[in-house]
Amino acid sequence: MSRDDTPATDGVPELTERGRRLVTLGVLLGIFLAAVDGTIVSTAMPTVVKDLGGLSLYSWAFAAYMLFAAVTMPLFGRLSDIYGRKKLFYVGVTAFVFGSALAGLSQDMVELIAFRSVQGVGAGAMFAIPYTILGVIYPPDRRGRAIGLGSSVWGISSVVGPVLGYAIVATLSWRWVFYLSVPIGIAAIALVHTALEETTGGVESHVDYAGALVLSVGVGAFLVGLQLVESGVTTTALALLGVGVVGLVAFVFVERRARSPILPLSLFDDQVFVATNATGFLTSFVLFAAITYVPLYMQSVRGGAGSAAIAVFPLSIGWSGTAIVSGRLVNRVGERRLVAAGTVLMALSFAWATTWTATTSTAVVVANVFAMGVSMGALTPPLLTAIQNHLGASQMGLATSSQQFFRNLGGTMGVALLGFLMNYTIRGRLASIPGVSNLGDLQRLLLGSGTPPAGLPPVMADGLTTVFTVSVFVALLAVGFALYIPRLDAGSPAPQTADD
Repeated sequence: MSRDDTPATDGVPELTERGRRLVTLGVLLGIFLAAVDGTIVSTAMPTVVKDLGGLSLYSWAFAAYMLFAAVTMPLFGRLSDIYGRKKLFYVGVTAFVFGSALAGLSQDMVELIAFRSVQGVGAGAMFAIPYTILGVIYPPDRRGRAIGLGSSVWGISSVVGPVLGYAIVATLSWRWVFYLSVPIGIAAIALVHTALEETTGGVESHVDYAGALVLSVGVGAFLVGLQLVESGVTTTALALLGVGVVGLVAFVFVERRARSPILPLSLFDDQVFVATNATGFLTSFVLFAAITYVPLYMQSVRGGAGSAAIAVFPLSIGWSGTAIVSGRLVNRVGERRLVAAGTVLMALSFAWATTWTATTSTAVVVANVFAMGVSMGALTPPLLTAIQNHLGASQMGLATSSQQFFRNLGGTMGVALLGFLMNYTIRGRLASIPGVSNLGDLQRLLLGSGTPPAGLPPVMADGLTTVFTVSVFVALLAVGFALYIPRLDAGSPAPQTADD
């Protein structure tokens, strides 16, 4: 494989600068759809639960969305290389908007979870296809800036989402949280349709549906098992984890015989592929656990949804601002240096967080989580540009979806496994609080009252210290993989592989 250093992009005619900007705006709106969903829906969910009931199913409204996004992502990436990124962008946005509209019409929590699953299918495309389009409409020396803009949308969405969610719930209805996706989705499709002309990616048109099915079953069962393990080890959780492992082993055998595998196993011999995806997996493992449990800590110590926002805002601002800067610097500094700097800062910021106690000041927490956000913003654009430039335009969908898939998988596993560890560490002390036996009970208690029970702050501080301590070691492992990324300056040849 040779690094993609050609001025033309595969399957996409030369665009005028105005056309490129219109397409960029359209795909950024697509990224915004998927990115803002988590924060805006989580803000509205307390009201949704009061209206529809089904508090015990609360977490599944989020789990179903992430599950279907994870299992469809690799398939969308592969299909985009065959049938064109533009068509798959339409499919993804349409599925997301359709699922959103149905979610807004939900009459109970079961219906909401089902329609959130449809949203998740669309999100599987929106996590990957927009970055794929950016990768093919910009040459290698400009991809970093474009990817940086896309990454910054996630941070911006984390700030805008809660504010927008509160405003919609207060002035309209929680249903408009979902209906909002409709005009944004239409605008995204209109912009891309107007400005982007595209042929197919030009790869073999055979689709490895057997591999996609086995991968979906394996990953799906594994992630559902992890979701259950977060609250405690049960027979059902272990059985699902077992099915997941068997499914993933079967996937390896299926891919070895596939004519055009959805995820070629030969890529796992590729240094750039392994190093970038392992780094993305590990950094998402720790950071998304922090995004989940730091707000819970703030609510448990200080009480109220506003306390959770205090933890999320600085992380989001640090992430989005640094992603823009990192994207602009990638061609000057190089992917390896930026990723290494980001992972080192991540390890240091989580080491700092291990010093938190129940009396740690808000200013310290804000500064600390801001540093976490800066670390993630520094490494996300160069990770994606490294693998995109390495695999080239003809495999842009595969390159992008693999990076997003492993990041998504890492984040989901981090939330579940570190949540289980936190739960295990403090379970005995949580049981002393009336009505609380695990983190799930605690989340539902805080959701209902917003007031932390007496004696909870030191318990949560100790539990989070355990999570942060483990996160430091995981982040240090990510540093090792970051240093394993070859030095790849813009336009330089990629390391040779057996496929060349």
